[in-house]
Amino acid sequence: MSKKILFFLLLFPFFSKAQDIQAHINSLKAELKIKPNLERTTQIYSDLTWDYMDVSLDSAIVYGEKALALAHKTKKHKLISQCYSNLGGVYLRKENFKKSEENYQKAIQIRTTNKDFEGVAKAKINIGNVFASKQEYVSATKYFIEAIQYFEGKNDTIVSLTKGNLGLIFYEMKNFPKAIKYLEESTDFLKKNNMQQGLCHTYLSLGDVYLDKKDTLKALNSYKISLENCKSCKDNLGISTLNQRIGAVHSAKGNSENAKKYYQISEKLLKELNSEIEQTNVMLSKSEDFIQQKKYREAYEMLLQVKKIHKEYHSDRYLLETYKKLTLVCLYQEMKDSSAFYFNQYASLKDEKLKASVLEQTAELETKYETAKKEKLLLQKEVESKRKTATIIILALVAFFIALVGFLIYRQLKLKNQQQQQEFQLKSAIAQIETQNKLHEQRLAISRDLHDNIGAQLTFIISSVENLKFGFPGIEEKVKTHLSKISDFTQTTIVELRDTIWAMNTNEFKFEDLSSRIYNFIEKAQSVRENIRFQFVIDDNVKEAKFSSLEGINLYRTIQEAVNNAMKYADADAITVHVLREIETIKIEIKDNGKGFDADETDYGNGLYNMKKRIEEIGGTFQLHSEISKGTTVTVMLTHKNW
Repeated sequence: MSKKILFFLLLFPFFSKAQDIQAHINSLKAELKIKPNLERTTQIYSDLTWDYMDVSLDSAIVYGEKALALAHKTKKHKLISQCYSNLGGVYLRKENFKKSEENYQKAIQIRTTNKDFEGVAKAKINIGNVFASKQEYVSATKYFIEAIQYFEGKNDTIVSLTKGNLGLIFYEMKNFPKAIKYLEESTDFLKKNNMQQGLCHTYLSLGDVYLDKKDTLKALNSYKISLENCKSCKDNLGISTLNQRIGAVHSAKGNSENAKKYYQISEKLLKELNSEIEQTNVMLSKSEDFIQQKKYREAYEMLLQVKKIHKEYHSDRYLLETYKKLTLVCLYQEMKDSSAFYFNQYASLKDEKLKASVLEQTAELETKYETAKKEKLLLQKEVESKRKTATIIILALVAFFIALVGFLIYRQLKLKNQQQQQEFQLKSAIAQIETQNKLHEQRLAISRDLHDNIGAQLTFIISSVENLKFGFPGIEEKVKTHLSKISDFTQTTIVELRDTIWAMNTNEFKFEDLSSRIYNFIEKAQSVRENIRFQFVIDDNVKEAKFSSLEGINLYRTIQEAVNNAMKYADADAITVHVLREIETIKIEIKDNGKGFDADETDYGNGLYNMKKRIEEIGGTFQLHSEISKGTTVTVMLTHKNW
């Protein structure tokens, strides 16, 4: 089940937010009509940005940009930093982490310059939420703890909400006891102070923790309390998320009808918020419901939509989960090549994230090391110029290097742990390759058995039929005709068997290998129908294109079926097979000048249906165009990473 974790944002209007958002929005817009001064107009746009975060994220961005532009004209540093924080919160909701972090960093920079330390601490909580959403928990925890240290004894409300965020981080790291501890501490404070918006989120998070602990009763109870509080403060994002969660619980229990009702409520609210990335979380939950109902095709199509959205938004965390589900769904549908492809995408993305994390930490360590070297040189110069303070400086250096060595040891142990994880993943990959090698050996054994046993038996049948025909001269002509048909059918079966064995014995081959098979087939067709002109044209830049065995046999059978159809039904005197390359796509056309037919009024027979199914199975598109008296064209389009 997909979970969208909601961290608490701390913006200036947070604790004075109007209960009726729409009424507050209307009053602000009415005030704008009387044209207040520049500073008040800026503040109104800032408040509208905050209010629209629960109504329409796109509208929130529009008002946020207007507020920021006016804030720069006022030259009020608090107002400017507030507008940057508002935009950071909106982009965080949209999961545009890059823009969110940029805006929060600008707010921190302005507040630091103007010694607004309380504002800096609040901004640190918000930027901690960005890192937490990106699963960079060490950085997030650092910012949260710094904020708690500042507000301890100054603002218990902010301390409580930040502890709730710490609880969410421990939940993400599967440390459920600590997660429950921090979330319950936060919840107790919020209940005492009747802070419904905070309770909306803390109970939602507690429900997630209990659900992961398989305690569905406590989970549903927490979700219901959360939903009551979210409705009271009209938090549409929270209401949507809760309906998604409750629907997922019903789905897990096998109650698809109830699940569907909750998903519909969630989808309706998310459409009003104009948040594609939020809608994909509902789609992920619905795909899980389809999988449990064994509706694998519906799940597959929905997951493809989710994948497209997460790739556009660079949402790697949920993209990993989507690849994992696609791997499973393709496996259930026996789409082995697709399943392997999505598994490789999952493994590659996970490896990229790990490498990026290691590189970032290594660069940070190197920077600190170079800084330490520079500081050491400066201290040495000071020792030369100020001998009286030599003892103090030496002691300071010793303390510094002890801390540095401790830090380096800690980092080294951490990197070693990551290397061990990578080694484990490598061993898993090796095990998978060994399994694939065994499957390949089994496939070779099967192909040998087909060739040696079934092939020999079919040859024996042909020999026996020929002996019957010529061993009994007085046999009836009708019987001879039937025997000839049996012999021809068996010969055809042997040819198809050889094609299948050829495909099974090859993991990967070039189009040039496939073209030789097509040439042989067309030569045989030419010998049967001498009145038909055959033409097979293949562009030179296509010959190096690579295929899997499944792609190759499906292409060959499709071309074979299309040519056979033209020979049998079209009354054509010319058949052309043309293979060409268009950027990253291979295009195959099988064209005849026969009598054609009305494609709109003709049902697909088994042959046409099988051709279409074969091409779609390998990720291609199949098109049929025919006009009466103008002939028929079959077009196949394939796109592949190896082309």
